[in-house]
Parts: sequence; C-alpha cells; structure tokens
Amino acid sequence: MVPVKKDGTTVLKCPKCGYEVKLTEKAKEGYRQRSEVSEEKKRGVMVAEERRQEYDQEEMEEMRRLLLENLQESERESD
Repeated sequence: MVPVKKDGTTVLKCPKCGYEVKLTEKAKEGYRQRSEVSEEKKRGVMVAEERRQEYDQEEMEEMRRLLLENLQESERESD
C-alpha cells in the first residue's frame, strides 16, 4: 500500500489493483521514518577537486613516440 493524496486527504492505495483505504493515525506513524544525524555529518562539506597529472619531459617524449609508432602501425595495417 502506498500513501496517495486524494481530495485533500491521504489514503493508502494498492499500486496493483487500486484498492484504497483511509489512512489512520496508527498507520500514519508506520510510514514515518526518523533518525538522528550526528553533528559531524551535519557540518560536513564535500569538495570535488580536479587533479592534473603532470609528466616530466622524458615521459612526454616517450608517450609521443609511442603514439606516433601506433599511428604508423595502424596506417600500415589499413593499406
């Protein structure tokens, strides 16, 4: 049963067959969920940070050389 607003009141409705029942105070308590959030979680802030990978000159030259070799190989294979 799912709570649904109908004509200003809340009813419990079956999503499969459409059967409806008026929501009582006792049933209303069953649909409430309460939990305490710790102070640590309340005040926490998520920060996303973008990091750039830095390579030294030798690593960059090696990557370029490998890229060129792969491109030349693929060109030879396609011919």
